Amino acid sequence: MFVLFSIIISFVVLATLFYFSKKRHSGLERKFEILILLRQLLLLCRQHRAITHQALTSHHFDIHQSQLEENYDAMMERSNELIASAQFENKPMYRILQLKLKKLHKEWDQRTVARNQVIHGKTIRHCMFLMDEIAIAWLIESGREDISDEYHMNWQQVLDSMEVLTQLRISIQDLHYPEGMLRVKYYCDKTRRKLNQLSLISPLSIASPISSKAMHALSEINASDDILMTNEELYQLTTDISLIISQVYDQMLSDMTESLYQPLPKVALA
Repeated sequence: MFVLFSIIISFVVLATLFYFSKKRHSGLERKFEILILLRQLLLLCRQHRAITHQALTSHHFDIHQSQLEENYDAMMERSNELIASAQFENKPMYRILQLKLKKLHKEWDQRTVARNQVIHGKTIRHCMFLMDEIAIAWLIESGREDISDEYHMNWQQVLDSMEVLTQLRISIQDLHYPEGMLRVKYYCDKTRRKLNQLSLISPLSIASPISSKAMHALSEINASDDILMTNEELYQLTTDISLIISQVYDQMLSDMTESLYQPLPKVALA
């Protein structure tokens, strides 16, 4: 009788352990899938910004319309997958993201170049903040304080860099005023210093050709009395810097997921 009772207890314990192990694996898989979908949306937002920016500066709206519609359809498809994959209590925040994506696409041809840059920048940052929320929840559940401390420290550097880049992007529209030019020079120098700090997090991202070119341009602007670059060239510079910051953060996420689960699949963020 005692032996039978011991066997039953053992089966109950094993079944309980199996249940919680399966539940934990399911949770990890969901977080991993959501991060992948958010990365894809981040890429689609960048593509949307590039296409609309090109259309607004060239005034050839019709040429880019089909490409934009294809991009928008992909964004809606990915955001619907995101909402479907999320747990019930998290679905509202992904519905809010979907509303922002719809706003991103609506009446883009009525915006100024500066306004278009700002709206896309906000949406891209929103995607990154959602990725950060997933990362933080994952780190809390893992109990890995060593990884958590490093992630939080590096995320603050990424966040500071994004804020400085936003100020640089906003200042470009006033470049033709003396005070505006000084603001552009100030934020160019500040952005350059932020990128130098990011090199400690992801040396390979900052050593890339696009990063080296951006760093050189920022140094040239700060060292010169006048800014010879046009508004369009400056906007392109901020787009390149935004990509660099995203690459650094993507490397952070991949390092974290590799330590806790498995590395993120390779993706071209440009």
